[in-house]
Amino acid sequence: MKPCGLKWAALALVALVATPAVADTTLKVLTGKWVKVFAVDVERLLGRSIRIDAASVVPGGLGRTFREAVVILNPTSQLARGSTAFSVRSVDCAGGRVVTTQWRLIGPTGGQIGASTVAGQVTRFDWNSEDGKVLKYICMGVRPR
Repeated sequence: MKPCGLKWAALALVALVATPAVADTTLKVLTGKWVKVFAVDVERLLGRSIRIDAASVVPGGLGRTFREAVVILNPTSQLARGSTAFSVRSVDCAGGRVVTTQWRLIGPTGGQIGASTVAGQVTRFDWNSEDGKVLKYICMGVRPR
């Protein structure tokens, strides 16, 4: 794995953060107002950086629909460091349910690895899990410490 892969992903996220917000809940445009959910030390522990497009949080789907970007910091057997998964998700804050409606996976060099516009299965989540803390930000505006 070349170290330039993570640099590319970091530059891509900087470009996304610096670009004016687009109130879009699709993955056709990857610009938006990206907010980092976890502190850097937590990201290192998790091995990934999770960001939410604050401009995309709108009523719809199960309750609230939003766009999420997950940048891989520690390589796995399936994904190289710097790979980024963009997804459109919908959460039912009162019922504790979530679904991913579409996703796109971009490799560290910028090439698309995979994508789907088919909604996944609606699942329940735990507020105390990693995903629950991300969804708590969507539902209540509370970022984990």
